[in-house]
Amino acid sequence: MENLVKKVTGIEFLTGERNKNDASKVVRENLIKPYVSKNWKRHEKALVKGTDLGIPFYNSKNDTMYILFGDTFSVNRQRGSVMAISRDYDLSDGLTFDGYYNKNNDGYADELITTVLDKTWQTEDTKIPQGGIEIDGNVYIFYEAIRCWAPVGRWFVNYQNVLKSTDNCKTFEKVYDLTWFPETSGEYFEIAKKFAEQDMNLNDSGVTIDNKEDRKAPYFAQMYPVDGMDGYVYLFGRKAGRQHGIKSARVKKENIEIFTEYEYYLGNDKSQNPIWVKGYEGLKALDNDEVGFVLATNEDEPTSNMSVMFNKYLNKWMLVYFRPEKVDENGNKIYTNSVGFRLSDVPYGNYGEYHTILTEEFFKEGDHYAFMEAKWNYDKPASPFYGAFVHEKYTEENGKTFYLILSLAGAIYNSILLKVELE
Repeated sequence: MENLVKKVTGIEFLTGERNKNDASKVVRENLIKPYVSKNWKRHEKALVKGTDLGIPFYNSKNDTMYILFGDTFSVNRQRGSVMAISRDYDLSDGLTFDGYYNKNNDGYADELITTVLDKTWQTEDTKIPQGGIEIDGNVYIFYEAIRCWAPVGRWFVNYQNVLKSTDNCKTFEKVYDLTWFPETSGEYFEIAKKFAEQDMNLNDSGVTIDNKEDRKAPYFAQMYPVDGMDGYVYLFGRKAGRQHGIKSARVKKENIEIFTEYEYYLGNDKSQNPIWVKGYEGLKALDNDEVGFVLATNEDEPTSNMSVMFNKYLNKWMLVYFRPEKVDENGNKIYTNSVGFRLSDVPYGNYGEYHTILTEEFFKEGDHYAFMEAKWNYDKPASPFYGAFVHEKYTEENGKTFYLILSLAGAIYNSILLKVELE
């Protein structure tokens, strides 16, 4: 297989330091590249001391990029999500933030999606954004509501929902009809229904979500949207955690707020034409571990947070994701933790051969030493990194060079900006 990746270079950490007595010491003493974020003064004021993800989306209405982060920490404070704002499109020297989503104009990074933060893990622990898109001046942010975490790359989701803004991300409201449930039975489904029908302030909204039992969508617990440039928005869905593959759906742009207008991809027919099934029937047909995966091999390959963009240089759709290591039944490693991409002629797949961008060795050698062993309170090490976020606006030479945002785990809990050059 041809190696399409020529060079990968670390640019900077995107946010602040989680623990000044621990993680920042690692940065100061061991880190050569990438450098500490040039936004560090803004992070200090915003109380963003450590965060993950960093999912960019573009709003053409005000020519602005928004970057979605997940669980965010500072001293004695946690937020489930924050959103940075930027108009910097030259990332060669790092990514400059203009600020964060903030309700009071005081520089603080407000929580984007209000969450319960129930540490008993019986109701709702956090809400994590998965992607955003602007359509005709309206912004839609897809997020997962997480009930609780489990060991190493596993967690449980109550529901998937969407926020809408009509004023350039100054305020948001829930689109109640756009609610998918991983499960539609049992005691936790009753909890999920209750929380899904709450308003942005966690109060009773008075809204009833219709046909809740027909909204079972285990493969759409996490959803990433992209403009297919053909009149459709395409959604890439995954089960909760990082143990399962990717499936896809689509909806006409003008119908994005109507749940029953979404069509679900079941694979191709004998003539290699895509099979789309709309609404509840499509969800039922896709609730199957054998059909609908976007990889050319139709594999249920484990994936982490992912992103999709059209790369003009390659003239292909590019699906970028973290691929967890895989071992055989005897414990022998088939492949190691890595980030890479697959290519397709159409946005929904099928995506072909895997091209490696980097493995964990990248963070252990030379100028890019930034990796400390990621041992959470579980019985085996977690991955040192996860997530893989790109955008057409963050490219050079039509995509021959693109910038990648990646999350680091362990002693350094942060998102890192990388430059990727193709052959």
